[in-house]
Amino acid sequence: MVRPPEVAAMSEAGSEAQLVDAVQDALLNSDDLQDFLDQLAAHAAAAMNTGGHIACSALVLRGRQERTVSAATGPVLWAEYQAGYDDGPGLSALRTGTAVLVYDVAAETRWNALMADASAAGIGSILAVPLRVDVGGLGAVLSFYDREGYGFDDRSVAAAADFAHIAAKPLLLAERLDRMVQRTTHLVAALESRTTINLAAGIVMGQNSCSQLQAMEILRRASNARNVKLRDVAQGIVEPLAGAAATRFDD
Repeated sequence: MVRPPEVAAMSEAGSEAQLVDAVQDALLNSDDLQDFLDQLAAHAAAAMNTGGHIACSALVLRGRQERTVSAATGPVLWAEYQAGYDDGPGLSALRTGTAVLVYDVAAETRWNALMADASAAGIGSILAVPLRVDVGGLGAVLSFYDREGYGFDDRSVAAAADFAHIAAKPLLLAERLDRMVQRTTHLVAALESRTTINLAAGIVMGQNSCSQLQAMEILRRASNARNVKLRDVAQGIVEPLAGAAATRFDD
């Protein structure tokens, strides 16, 4: 969910303190990493937007394959295009650790296919700046898009780099928190699955007067025979206890 950034005057005031507060608030108010990226892109666009037609996307790469893309501002969600290519302004900025500026998309000779998509999407110029998160396997970049060619200059690069510097540590924290939440969710699911299987094994033990090892073997054979997960077999045994008699498996 993208919340309207309260940073309308940032482009004029250029207040670093305001930018810091805005990014920190985005971190505190976000529900997860995707939500934070949405808010971060909105704040970044507002901080750079002097002409009212700059969009921004945030791209986070975890390792080589896992990508989280957010394009939160303007009519152009062009980050989706870049995520599907092996290279581009954002990915190049990530690889080199330096800003990449495409003054005029129509005249750009690098990344021909990608530039054609960008031009068709109504993009005239692109500025990509990496966020220095200094963690192996994690990369992040902010990409700014202007509808007009030559929409960015050296001052734009400096301003975008300043914002990226401010956003880097909050982004790293958001990513770490997101991973912690995912691990906790997976752990809870694993514990719930283990509990269900243990309960089912207990039921089978009672039904067949057998040991726990024998009960687990009965469950595994049922799982293989039905071609369903062991947890699903166990759940089918445990759930009926709330109403009808439990399913019976004979050795």
